[in-house]
Amino acid sequence: MTKYNRDSLPLSEKLACRFTDLLKYEQFSSKNDLQFAGSKFIVFLCNRYFKMDSEIKIYMNDRIVVLTDKDIEKSAMINGKIDVFKNKKTLAKRLKRFEESEDQCLYIVHSDLDKLLGHVAGCFKYIEAAGGLVTYIDGRILMIERFGKWDLPKGKSEKGESLQKTAIREVMEECGLKTAPEITGELTHTFHTCRRNGKHILKHTAWFSMKYNGDDALQPQSDEDITRAEWFHQSSLDAVFQNTYDSIKQVINSYMIKVSGFSKDQKNQH
Repeated sequence: MTKYNRDSLPLSEKLACRFTDLLKYEQFSSKNDLQFAGSKFIVFLCNRYFKMDSEIKIYMNDRIVVLTDKDIEKSAMINGKIDVFKNKKTLAKRLKRFEESEDQCLYIVHSDLDKLLGHVAGCFKYIEAAGGLVTYIDGRILMIERFGKWDLPKGKSEKGESLQKTAIREVMEECGLKTAPEITGELTHTFHTCRRNGKHILKHTAWFSMKYNGDDALQPQSDEDITRAEWFHQSSLDAVFQNTYDSIKQVINSYMIKVSGFSKDQKNQH
């Protein structure tokens, strides 16, 4: 039988091999345990293909949960409630209390950030998605308007599809492009929650920077509730930031820091 070197496999196959390993070597006594194995897969994916900071932000509408491995309990710089992780059961209850409260920010502390992300992911139905921040040859950024807010093209991965292919497909579908953009690098990742069909969902989106050199007319995908698709000069991003999601601000700032060393706000100050 032919032996394969995993390092030579495409990204999607590497990830599939890793998840297969988790299923093979761990024992699962319930559906929840199997779901937790999937959350370990998320951790692997993030750590292997994205450099994660010492904190992870999870956006819950206009509020935020921050996962951290820092000792912040006595910090005067923290503006929010702090909860030290104890076990999965109390974690699920704490997240529910936060969602039902009027608190704007919750910090959850654990010495192992990877394990903490896995535990949090196990409290939700997990969806994997990918998207792109696309720039034109003149530096303009491609934005879409959905539900009255400016957004970036993104969407759920299809079965057997790599994150890169998902990102390119979603950009082309949601903006009506016939010519595929070119991925220039990995950008960042975001986490946000939502409710759909009675299920509480945690969506992880892998973001890629892209360049587009075609001349296709933009056609917003109306059946995905996209009403506009437009190119924005970077000097006009104030209008976007006034009407977008915090997770999208994170993606745009990640791009601007990558290319210029400054976030949008820092660049405005300069």
